[in-house]
Amino acid sequence: MLAEQITPPVWLSPLLRVLQTGPLPLPLERQACWRLLHRWQAEVVLPLLAEALPEHVQALLTLQRLHQRAGLGLRGRVGEWRAALRPVLLPAFRRAYDAEAAYAQAYESALDYGQAPSNQAMIAGQFGDAEAFARYYAQLSTEANAQAFATANAAASSEVAARAYANADEQACASVVGALARVCSWACATSTEQRMAPATHLAAGLQRLASQTHQHASGREAWINTD
Repeated sequence: MLAEQITPPVWLSPLLRVLQTGPLPLPLERQACWRLLHRWQAEVVLPLLAEALPEHVQALLTLQRLHQRAGLGLRGRVGEWRAALRPVLLPAFRRAYDAEAAYAQAYESALDYGQAPSNQAMIAGQFGDAEAFARYYAQLSTEANAQAFATANAAASSEVAARAYANADEQACASVVGALARVCSWACATSTEQRMAPATHLAAGLQRLASQTHQHASGREAWINTD
């Protein structure tokens, strides 16, 4: 098939955009793109997540095996994917949550409340001062919001990604692949200022595997043509 006849899957553009990387070295057929996506997850994304989430290594290995199988053409069932994705995405979303910014916002709001003249006596009696109340409230608020954020997003993303992977559903994949790449990048960053460093690593891994995939396909085609 000529390169100009190859139309990339609709999920590829959102993924490249989130990773802030250019087009793949050369166009790949749709099935090759799906295999590339699963290889990238198994060989680049999940090993990086394992460094950030070492306490969840068993869940990561289970998901990695599914991606390895899918990279060989064995897509698996929706239920398998859902069961494997959820235990990984829940802590990933939890770690990706910007707790520092959420805490700061909650702290300022609580401090204003505690310093209001009408509240000072009550705050002093229960917490000692407004700053102690603000710290207490900000901690509770941040933890509750982070858990709610992770639970809701992990549940929704697991369902969509499971259907995408099991059925090779391009539209479903397009709706979630960029967001999941972003979550992985944020979860693996050491600070909010360093979130692009993991994305750069993920982008380089995708481009490297794409080059290998094309070289393998070219070598196979040359071998067939000489038969």
